[in-house]
Amino acid sequence: MLAADEMGERNVLKNLVGKLFGKAKADPPSDGFFLKVRCSECGERFNLYINKSYELMQNFESDGQVTYALKKMVYGVGCSNRIHVSMKFDGQKNPVSKEIENGEYIDE
Repeated sequence: MLAADEMGERNVLKNLVGKLFGKAKADPPSDGFFLKVRCSECGERFNLYINKSYELMQNFESDGQVTYALKKMVYGVGCSNRIHVSMKFDGQKNPVSKEIENGEYIDE
């Protein structure tokens, strides 16, 4: 039979192992979105998660409003093509416009 100290140590170790190697959350955080793009040269697909909390840049407009922008460069595995993604967002971080160079958006 295990002593109380040994039981406590096992529980601490079990909790630590659960935190380190536990299952990852299946759902992404709610403050973001997935952006799907395809390379125009090789056709490689990318499924990028954009976190609005730290990937968007603030823009201070001349009329005092705050808007946001995203500029992202996507690198593929076996292709030298660089995909340039640019998006603009309103003050509530809702998408307003999007542009892409060397690739295309995938709407699925």
